[in-house]
Amino acid sequence: MRYIYSLFFLWAIAHNLNPLLIPILKEVCALTDFQSALVDSAFYIGYFAFALPAGAFIKSKGYNNAIVLGLFLFGVGAFCVGIFGAKQEFYFALMGLFIMAAGLTFLETAANPLVTLLGDPNKATTRLNLAQSFNGLGATLAVFFGGIIFFAATEKDNIEHFIATMGDVLGPKEYLTFKAQKLLTPYLIIAAITIGLAKLIRRKIINLPEIPTFSEDKHHTENHFLTPTEAYLKPKISNGQQILALLKQFPYNLGLLAQFCYVGAQVGIGSFFIRYATTYGQVTQSVAATGLSLGLLLFMFGRFFGTFLMRKISASKLLFTSTLVAIVICLSVALMGNASGFWLLILLQFFMSIMFPSIFSLSLSQLRQAPPLASSLLIMSIVGGAIFPLFMGVISDQFGIQFAYLVPVICFVAVAYFAKRISVVAISTT
Repeated sequence: MRYIYSLFFLWAIAHNLNPLLIPILKEVCALTDFQSALVDSAFYIGYFAFALPAGAFIKSKGYNNAIVLGLFLFGVGAFCVGIFGAKQEFYFALMGLFIMAAGLTFLETAANPLVTLLGDPNKATTRLNLAQSFNGLGATLAVFFGGIIFFAATEKDNIEHFIATMGDVLGPKEYLTFKAQKLLTPYLIIAAITIGLAKLIRRKIINLPEIPTFSEDKHHTENHFLTPTEAYLKPKISNGQQILALLKQFPYNLGLLAQFCYVGAQVGIGSFFIRYATTYGQVTQSVAATGLSLGLLLFMFGRFFGTFLMRKISASKLLFTSTLVAIVICLSVALMGNASGFWLLILLQFFMSIMFPSIFSLSLSQLRQAPPLASSLLIMSIVGGAIFPLFMGVISDQFGIQFAYLVPVICFVAVAYFAKRISVVAISTT
């Protein structure tokens, strides 16, 4: 299980370097807020595009092969981001992010259900929150060290100092090139680690637990009491038919919407954090990055604390309470537009911490047996991270970045509605 937990750590690094990548590409490639939000769009569209292929791959090749392929694509994408980002080739860097996301889709589609399947089903939500705690650790370290690498040196060598030190031959263009080069090393290191890990797993030097994939025929022969509401379990149905059946399955379908909205909120909050902090908090980019790493540290603690609380409080009630607090914080941030908003955004990470794994596991909790496609659709819903930040970018360009934080408010309302409904369903089935 420890190797599976390490995967959660690794993909957290990819996700949480994006909020640092966005302001760098915005500056070195001269982008608007809307254009810079395309970083998130390219990344999360990759999830949407590859979620169903990942589920089909797992069904035919198994979980371990999906993890190997995911790590390899992860590494290739990171290599492209580093190379093309350093060359200030924005759209080629977006291509690299898309490839990274393709790899992460295979990893997450395999690892999330593995954690829920390997152990007591009644503790699946708790176990997934624990695994996601390692995700929080990776996020914290990625932003902390990424902030040092990307921002600290360039702020010491600001443009005026850079030109004065390097001579009259070099100017603003050379400075931007110098700053873009900061992207090269960390992404190449990520590429080396992930591709190397894929080789170790492929050659069985690292052994991951393997479990049988879902089999409709086997399930059908062992269960002769399928009801019309469980059409997704019928044998020999096509993937399209199974998807349609799952989309009609309540409250699973509501969980898809909640995950779509939550990821959109989480990505948007993180992506515009540094811009908000430097605009209203009046801090440098490196200080803003440190603030974000502090928030992600709270995010990690929130995962561990949430895992502990779930021993005494139902996951749905904890999710509902956390979401209400998140709504209040985002409204305050949007209305304040000052340094207090900067600190509230840091605190917000704590209350968002348990949302993704809780929505994921609660969405599957009412399915008699969740086929790989059920997990794939939940991963596809991550495409919310490609859409909602674009709305935030448009609002930011037109009205100011503080009002962009009204978008996450709407997202959290949808999550709160899901948490309330799933709580009622869980009570009625006990």
